[in-house]
Amino acid sequence: MHTFPRFCSLAALAALVTASAAQAHIGYTGRNFGTLVPDGSTVSIANQTVSGGFGWADATDADFGDSHRGRFYRFNLATSATVVITAQRNALGSGPADTFLPGLSLFQGLGHLSPFQGSHDSAALSIASRPAGAEGSFRALADWSIGNDPTYNTAGDPLSGVLHPADLRHFVYIGHAADGASANYGLVSGIAGDGAADGFVTGVFADLAPGDYSIFVGGANYALQATETGTAFPTYGVTVSVAAIPEPSAFAGLAGCGSLGLAALRRRRPAR
Repeated sequence: MHTFPRFCSLAALAALVTASAAQAHIGYTGRNFGTLVPDGSTVSIANQTVSGGFGWADATDADFGDSHRGRFYRFNLATSATVVITAQRNALGSGPADTFLPGLSLFQGLGHLSPFQGSHDSAALSIASRPAGAEGSFRALADWSIGNDPTYNTAGDPLSGVLHPADLRHFVYIGHAADGASANYGLVSGIAGDGAADGFVTGVFADLAPGDYSIFVGGANYALQATETGTAFPTYGVTVSVAAIPEPSAFAGLAGCGSLGLAALRRRRPAR
């Protein structure tokens, strides 16, 4: 993923850039950017921490990854737009300061929302929809699916009958952005890092169709999975910001941000 340099002018990006322990289920509480207005204005969420410093990178390999080792955010587009997403470490969390390297992936689709039971890796449908031995359902560089449990007429009582049956939610991969280089996120093919392992990364996703989208933000340090083990993972603070720019002139006025053009963007456009 090609990214804007850190020092893009405010005029060029229209004011762009000025996750508690992981939950048992995919959720968006406190991480909903709402419907983005394609005017270049930035919306930021700065009070979240990520569980572990490796969750995004670990989900790039063949045995998938644990969806708990990161945070899910959501937004909606009412009209087509280019969306710019930034993840930057901050001082929150229990992990070593100034070490977190963020990776992010953008998907079309959402996990289960109320009144349904939440999506989670250990649901029977989740396990059935992925290869045997996988570490979880999450994939950082590809489409993926995750299931939930049935909702019963009386909470927790299967004998009361099923109110909402379990099903799968599908996430369509749009693109990614990774902080640093292969020295931290590993040698899996298809990863394009920003080349500077500095705790800051930006992804640009052009010509997105209207609809609901999920962002996964997690650690891009693949090697940490060997040392961050057990049940209590260190947490790392991250500020996530999004901005929508109207089409088709998404990059008008970006002369101050280097030579990035539409042809250089790594993204996949979902079906309308």
